[in-house]
Amino acid sequence: MPGPAIMDALVEAAKQRHRPRDVAIFLILRYSGMRRESVATLQVRHLDGQWGLRNVRVKGGKTRDIPLPSAVMAFLHEYVARVLGHEDEKVGPETPLFWSTWGRRAVGRTRAPMTGKNIWRLSKVYGRFIGYPTLKPHDLRHGVAMEVLEQHHDLEEVRALLGHSRIDTTQVYANIRPPQLKRAVAFYEGKALEMLSK
Repeated sequence: MPGPAIMDALVEAAKQRHRPRDVAIFLILRYSGMRRESVATLQVRHLDGQWGLRNVRVKGGKTRDIPLPSAVMAFLHEYVARVLGHEDEKVGPETPLFWSTWGRRAVGRTRAPMTGKNIWRLSKVYGRFIGYPTLKPHDLRHGVAMEVLEQHHDLEEVRALLGHSRIDTTQVYANIRPPQLKRAVAFYEGKALEMLSK
């Protein structure tokens, strides 16, 4: 399961390659824990100022509001203005945020809205760049869940962020790992040292 350093490395790799679309995708995955299909279906209308994403279609055909850091939202608004505005003359509320282009110049190029499979492939490509070739978008979802749980120790908060309808689905993130277990008994160190030094 990728930690914050690996998730940050994806964003940095996309920045170094000067790929604003990829930076935008990895920022959303990095800070929201969204599923790849939901990211692929984002449109301009989903961007809501500083708050985040509104009325995003998620698993099960439902819609959710998904918070994002204001710096990420500023980047997304700039991406729409500079990249989408440049590539697509008419940018409206229904314009997809992310496009995929393929083909050869001699034959012609095709441009279409991205799919979840495109985002899966993108994760694989960047995973190889950063030395994590088995990386999948869902790994980032798990990474976000673990990071939020470790920072806030609130399983209900993780459930709400990921959009799980039942807390038992989220429970998988509550498994105690050895470093956490060690920290759990760290307060005993002084007492044990005192007791054994008498």
